[in-house]
Amino acid sequence: MLLQEWMTSFVDKLNRKESLKPLLRNTSFSLAISCQKDSYLMEVRNNHFSWRRMKNENPDVWLTGEKDSIISVASGEILLREAKKNGMIQLDGSLRKLLLLESLLFLCNLQPVKRIS
Repeated sequence: MLLQEWMTSFVDKLNRKESLKPLLRNTSFSLAISCQKDSYLMEVRNNHFSWRRMKNENPDVWLTGEKDSIISVASGEILLREAKKNGMIQLDGSLRKLLLLESLLFLCNLQPVKRIS
């Protein structure tokens, strides 16, 4: 899977998650994802996620690593903190924005609770 295909799929998934809406109210957030020679910017504005190729922006958070590591973190296979601690990814940003990113990733991958009647 190409990184562009993954970004499209990831942003679509984030936009479909209703549980994220309260967390994002009145919030702007930008995440630069850098992998090999490619850099992309994911933004949240007005409760809507979008992505595009990186230009000369100054994002809130930089996430750098190999494609497989980035996808593992974004899909919930490995926690953001654990991947950073193990050297799989590099992160740069304020603590508040890193916590927002971690919350977004966790809530995006949260499985719905099955209710028993």
